Amino acid sequence: MGTVVDTLIAGTSQALAQVWDQVQAVAPTEATVLVLGETGVGKELVARRIHQLSARHAGPLVTVNCASIPRDLFESEFFGHVRGAFTGATRDRVGRVETAHGGTLFLDEVGEIPLELQGKLLKVLQDLTFERVGDDRTRQADVRFIAATNRNIEQDVSTGYFRRDLYYRLSVFPIEVPPLRARPEDIELFAEHFLKLASAASRRKCPRLTEADRDHLRAYDWPGNVRELENVIERALILSRDPGDPTRDGTLELQLALPKSALYFAARTLVPDQQAAARGFFTEAEFAQLERQNLIGALEATHWRVSGPDGAAALLGLKPSTLSSRLKAMDIHTPDPESLYVRLGAHRGISTLARDLFGRVLSDPQLSRFWEDRSNLGVLREQQLLTAYLAASSGGPASYDLRDMKAAHGDLGITERDWEIFLRHVNATLDALRIVEPERGEVVRFCEGLKGEIVQG
Repeated sequence: MGTVVDTLIAGTSQALAQVWDQVQAVAPTEATVLVLGETGVGKELVARRIHQLSARHAGPLVTVNCASIPRDLFESEFFGHVRGAFTGATRDRVGRVETAHGGTLFLDEVGEIPLELQGKLLKVLQDLTFERVGDDRTRQADVRFIAATNRNIEQDVSTGYFRRDLYYRLSVFPIEVPPLRARPEDIELFAEHFLKLASAASRRKCPRLTEADRDHLRAYDWPGNVRELENVIERALILSRDPGDPTRDGTLELQLALPKSALYFAARTLVPDQQAAARGFFTEAEFAQLERQNLIGALEATHWRVSGPDGAAALLGLKPSTLSSRLKAMDIHTPDPESLYVRLGAHRGISTLARDLFGRVLSDPQLSRFWEDRSNLGVLREQQLLTAYLAASSGGPASYDLRDMKAAHGDLGITERDWEIFLRHVNATLDALRIVEPERGEVVRFCEGLKGEIVQG
């Protein structure tokens, strides 16, 4: 496990480097840590690394999945019980807190603890004391606490689903692990690492990742994050060609079996609907939209230079006059350097903001209901719509029709409460991406301006 931790925490991205810096800073202390992040980002690995670097590294690291503990067994599981404390208690039992004595107790999915039982956890956090069920003796808890959740705990506090005092006790030092889609430079590193592990476990020669494999890996948005990547690589190795049939250079060709949506978004283009993907071709209007987005991508890659050896025309293999004519016909103009679009990082920055926001919304227990019956392409379609809308409305060159936004939300029954939760996710995204004033205020006001279009009551 140590090798996995080293690889997944180190990474190469700036986003993950910041997590690593936070881990190193807090590990030597006794501070309670709250690790935040979507499912599959590696929150348990962060907790494990904090324990390894702490003064308690020689002690046990005990993990409790809070979501799997029945309500009626919560106290017994955490604090233990004495013989005869309840029906079926035929002997004394040591709880998880006592088992972790001298070490670290990792509370995974802490947001799933029922509200009526959260006070019992708060007591041991405050006093570092506890009693076994059925016992009057107060015991000392020599334990360092680390908690993790994929829920928006601040939102749960606001809505009354999570105790505010417990939240403050847990979040002495919060660490947010960014989703894999926000750190694409880490994808290949992780994929190669998982490939080596899977090959060693199956006693097979380790295949190499082809350039096509790398393109597919980079193109996919990885909603399941690192865990999904590990599963995809292991599955791909199983499905790859027979180990006795090497390629000419002595390696094996890895046949990646990514979800279908990855292939249709390999160039991060806008696929208008699932039917377009299923039929295998685009209508004239759809293809025109793809061409427009492709031209904008080339222009942004060349800082909006049309001609010259480093210009977009050379990049696209076109004559500068031909590209200029197409830009005029499509009404594509260079964005104002002072526009919000440029200040947010142009299309790349807008896309990152939209993806991060969607990741939070999709993992929200209340808002996720809007996507229960939608395919991956349907979800990505709406993410792409938001990206295009943000780009166009912030002064960018993207084309967007507001009627699409209305049509996408008109029959969803979005309520005032849904909207409040959504705005909290907006602010959490801005925090995570470190977007500050004045851009932060402009984004919030922009989102607030959508309310009248999509909230039905």
